[in-house]
Parts: sequence; structure tokens; C-alpha cells
Amino acid sequence: MTASLIFSASITLILAQGGALKADQAAAHIGETATVEGRLSISRTSAGETYLDIGGSGSSAPFSAYVSRGNSGKFQDMDKLNGKNVRVTGQITSFRGKPEIFLTDPGQIAVKPEAPAPAPKPQ
Repeated sequence: MTASLIFSASITLILAQGGALKADQAAAHIGETATVEGRLSISRTSAGETYLDIGGSGSSAPFSAYVSRGNSGKFQDMDKLNGKNVRVTGQITSFRGKPEIFLTDPGQIAVKPEAPAPAPKPQ
């Protein structure tokens, strides 16, 4: 429980700082804990694994987040995020030469807040 609270607090702090990386910048930050943002494309394997590709889809995506079959029960509403701009936070590792974050907690992924519409110019 305590580790989960510390992890959640760390993610909240990272998101609040606003220093998110673009998907194509993640490879330069392997080994670091960071937030990566971009448009999400979800794919699943027949083995029950989920890949959350950011900045593309499949092998053309410059970055992925990964949900193992064992953790999939924690991520029930993932399909609602497909096509949205999201932020994924965690330790960036490398899998098959591509940067990736292994997701174990739903708090590691959040919809990126939309920028407010510009105010109309006074006439």
C-alpha cells in the first residue's frame, strides 16, 4: 500500500511538472523515469498482451507502453483511450531496440488535458 502511494505521488509530481517527452524523444531517455505524450494507438496480441503505441502504430511507432496479460485486469477501460492524446509515465526501458514503459498501475496513463481555446480578439 505504501509503495503504491509513493508511486502515485511520484507520477502526480512528474505530470504536474509538465516536462513530457514526445514519442520520438523517448529513446534518448532510456533508464530514466519520465512522461511520454502523444496520440495513442492500441493493439493486442492473441496471448492477451496490450501495446499502447504513441506516435504511430505497430513497428512504426517510435514509442510503446506495454501491459502484460497478468496486469490486464487492472486496465479495464483502455479502449476508451484509443486515438486520444495521452501521457504515459514510468521508467523508459528498451525492448527490441525500441523505447517502452512497462505499465503496472492505471495511474501511469492519463488523457492529456486539451489546451484551452484561444480567447477571441477584441473588435
